[in-house]
Amino acid sequence: MTSLDIVLEKKDISAADWTDEFWDWTCAVYADGEVQTLCLAMQNRFNCNVNFLLLAIWLGERHYLIPKTGWSVLIKRTEKLRAGVRRLRERRRKVKLSDREKYEELLNLELKGENLVQAKAMETLLGFNNSILEKETVEPNLLSYVRATDGGYEAESVAQELGALVQKLSD
Repeated sequence: MTSLDIVLEKKDISAADWTDEFWDWTCAVYADGEVQTLCLAMQNRFNCNVNFLLLAIWLGERHYLIPKTGWSVLIKRTEKLRAGVRRLRERRRKVKLSDREKYEELLNLELKGENLVQAKAMETLLGFNNSILEKETVEPNLLSYVRATDGGYEAESVAQELGALVQKLSD
């Protein structure tokens, strides 16, 4: 039984419920304009994935730590799904000004793809044997994720800013 299994069992919640809870939390947090701006900046400048940035924060708030090696596994196991989402995003951006109906259709598909990425990440997490943090903290997860993407010091700094912002919103 992994540490995550113990957490889920203790809280009497299934992995599917946890995935749904994360999706709902992501939608609520990402609705904040400043969070969205920082997430997109990290995605565009440092090749970070918005889902994984938010996952790092969400798990940290729940005392669950993913090391750099764990992030590497998550990145690898979700690559095909994330590539599909990137293709949808590129197509959506191309039609943004010319075909509003197509744009909305592609946006809905992109969101479904993002949801699948999150579900695959949660499924992958169940196979990990990771640490339970003594206290709520998002920084270790964010830093280990950014280090797994080789984002560098500047990315770490922006990630810390993002983590502090989301924690402030959660208070």
